[in-house]
Amino acid sequence: MRILWVGNPPGVGSGYGEQARLFIPRLQKLGHELAVACNYGVQGMCLEAGPVTYYPSDSAWGNKTLATYKDHFGADLIVALCDAWVLKPDEWPDDMEVAVWAPVDHYPLPPMVLATLAHEKVRPIAMSRFGERMMLDAGLQPLYVPHGVDRTLFHPRPETKAAVRAELGVPADAFLVGIVAANAGNPAVIRKAFDKSLLAFSRFAATHEDAWLYGHTQTSPGVAGGISIEALTVAVDAPTARVRFTPPAVWHLGWPTANVSNLYQAFDVLLNPSMGEGFGVPIIEAQACGVPVITSDHSAMSELTQAGWLVDGDPSWDEMQRAWWISPFVDHIVAALDAAYDRRNDQELRQGAAGFAAHYDADIVTDAFWRPAIAALAASREVAPLREGAKV
Repeated sequence: MRILWVGNPPGVGSGYGEQARLFIPRLQKLGHELAVACNYGVQGMCLEAGPVTYYPSDSAWGNKTLATYKDHFGADLIVALCDAWVLKPDEWPDDMEVAVWAPVDHYPLPPMVLATLAHEKVRPIAMSRFGERMMLDAGLQPLYVPHGVDRTLFHPRPETKAAVRAELGVPADAFLVGIVAANAGNPAVIRKAFDKSLLAFSRFAATHEDAWLYGHTQTSPGVAGGISIEALTVAVDAPTARVRFTPPAVWHLGWPTANVSNLYQAFDVLLNPSMGEGFGVPIIEAQACGVPVITSDHSAMSELTQAGWLVDGDPSWDEMQRAWWISPFVDHIVAALDAAYDRRNDQELRQGAAGFAAHYDADIVTDAFWRPAIAALAASREVAPLREGAKV
């Protein structure tokens, strides 16, 4: 089968780029031919890299050029890894169908997301059990394929911890809180809840003089928006001498996935109490490296937090999506940091983290989920009507 993958290409420093890096070669090993319709990362010309053609972005999420790329490649199947609501199936040719591997990080399923996933030209694929449940509640019939992790890179390597910390400028005996998150979006509502995380760390660090924080994120707004993380760090009165961020050159030049896996080895805990996660790749990457996590008890985070702490919060309305996120309680994050501090050397906890994450190994996901999903997508289907009472 010839599969046209739509989304960030391998090499783009994003969760979606990492999933492309993992699964494109694995789908090839299943006997399929792959090409990529890039929605970011390749501009102005086609690129040939080995057996894979990378088609350029049209700056419209593929809505303008997808039919052209499908015909040129002779695709039998199109798989899109992106937000469902950016796709415009009404503008596609009548004979084009797209399987959309869609994140869901709100409850209930946002109307714009449902409008796309319920379209007769779309086959929905959930990437989390939470997303699957929201789709089912809306009357859809999704397939389920979780995101994966490369356990040849992401696995515990405690012998490297001191060396990595030395490179980061962090003391070997510090309690290091890590953040791995994209600084992007509308400044009024940053989904990653940097404000709550940094405020909680500031309060925690005030009573723990050996607490440090390392943030793998851009500290200033980029092309996708964002906020000034450095200004926020000062505003919450965090101990700036004990806070480090990834240098700007990394974002300008890119950072290999292997370097990201090394970074996790330095952490005592990953701090990821987002307002919502479609999946949350760093949550699984950290646990694969034996690092426990702190997340919000909402969306995919609830099912992905096996070794760590879930924090509660208040519902938070997202006017754009007309659905709910969660706004995590700062006091609960502080309490979770205290609990993580008390168990900083708990080897049973760390082994449990790695053992849980092993279920999301990319090879396992390919065989257990992608193989049957592609078989189902290849089969002809009748578009099932939405259940009575469901709304688009």
